[in-house]
Amino acid sequence: MKRSTALMGLTLTVCALACAQENTGDRVVVPARNTTHPRVVNAALTHGSITVKTYNGKEVIVEAANSSSRRNTERTVDGLKRIDLQARGLVVEEEDNVIHVRSSSPATSNLVITVPADTSLHLRSTHGNLTAEGIHGEVEASSTNGEIRLTGISGTVVADSTNGSIKVTMDRVDPGKPIAFSTTNGNVDVTLPADLKANLKIGAFRGEVWSDFEMKLTSGQPTTSSGGSNGRFKVDFNGTMFGTINGGGTEVSLRTVNGKIMIRKK
Repeated sequence: MKRSTALMGLTLTVCALACAQENTGDRVVVPARNTTHPRVVNAALTHGSITVKTYNGKEVIVEAANSSSRRNTERTVDGLKRIDLQARGLVVEEEDNVIHVRSSSPATSNLVITVPADTSLHLRSTHGNLTAEGIHGEVEASSTNGEIRLTGISGTVVADSTNGSIKVTMDRVDPGKPIAFSTTNGNVDVTLPADLKANLKIGAFRGEVWSDFEMKLTSGQPTTSSGGSNGRFKVDFNGTMFGTINGGGTEVSLRTVNGKIMIRKK
């Protein structure tokens, strides 16, 4: 495995001295070792947001800005001056065009990752927002407590959040590959190509659904169950609606429990 690691390292110290400025984060450049197939970036954080942007270069550039969670503003104790240490912990690993990015620091670490447009993304944060723009590939984004914003995506998207809204704009959708958007608490706002042929599965359990597409909708089939010897019988309409746009095609799933679903035509 080819491994590039940024910890409390000499590279960062030299960079700070050469630039003659305060070192406020980590930066790793992963060279393009194999250009025969697109790269995949797997980035995961516990505390912090991840932002992905594209450029015309071939390298993947990972930058982390760490921020201390200390609230103590006291500068001196018994005549001693406090020395604030940077909380480092960025780890970047690469093997066969798959790049893994993570932070081992307990402090909040916000990542900015710059990639070629044809890169696929697997992004995950427990406490933080996820943002990506201009990606032409497969995007998977998952946040427990945070919003997801994906703009100018061409390919496929699977996005889910527990506490946070989802807003996605897709320029092109790969036919035959399903896309899905799901949150428990928040709105789902998706913009799709006007000519997309899709089968829709929509669940808004405590909210409304809005769209400027012409849709043919049908209600979901009820789930029935029998209790056997106790004589109980149950019919459950779960609120899921099914429909088609432009005659049907790609499977599209949209779901929220507490929020609205907005399906826009691009």
